Amino acid sequence: MSNFKPNFDGYMKIYLHDDIPERLADRAEFTGKWLAATRKKIINKPRRFQVTLHIMDKDGNKRGLQTMVFKNKGGHSELSKVIFGFGNDFVDELRAQFADMQVDLINSYAVVRA
Repeated sequence: MSNFKPNFDGYMKIYLHDDIPERLADRAEFTGKWLAATRKKIINKPRRFQVTLHIMDKDGNKRGLQTMVFKNKGGHSELSKVIFGFGNDFVDELRAQFADMQVDLINSYAVVRA
């Protein structure tokens, strides 16, 4: 794992299934500096992010946990691409490893720190 040290207290938690902006906003959780007043400043400025995926199965068990850190700085657009691209790749890896796994994308999520 990288030597990532967040510049901002707290995190943003978003669910992987929520690709509709309104639903994403309704279910997202924010703590610390990620609360509404500072969130846009964090996301809109290019910076290094750490994304941790928590993949759940339909039985309610956590079946996968993986973290990646941006090698280069990026903003909102890059963050969205990484979350969903990294998420899809990781879910594919888990499905290949566990043939019986039934992924629950509605309750699987990513935690983002900056």
